Amino acid sequence: GQVSCELSGEAPLSIVASSGGSYKVVTASALDREQASSHRVTVVARDRGRPALRSSAELVLEVSDVNDN
Repeated sequence: GQVSCELSGEAPLSIVASSGGSYKVVTASALDREQASSHRVTVVARDRGRPALRSSAELVLEVSDVNDN
């Protein structure tokens, strides 16, 4: 069936449809570890069936600093 995905949470990330019915989480802007060392978002997937099914997964993105030794 057809599935739609969305992100919830406050992070400079977005989700885009990819080929073959999959999705990718991508950065919407540059990440700066000094502003936030990690970002937590939830990916929510829904189908368009009756009854509609829903699933979610939490992602934690740890940001490293290129200037750190």
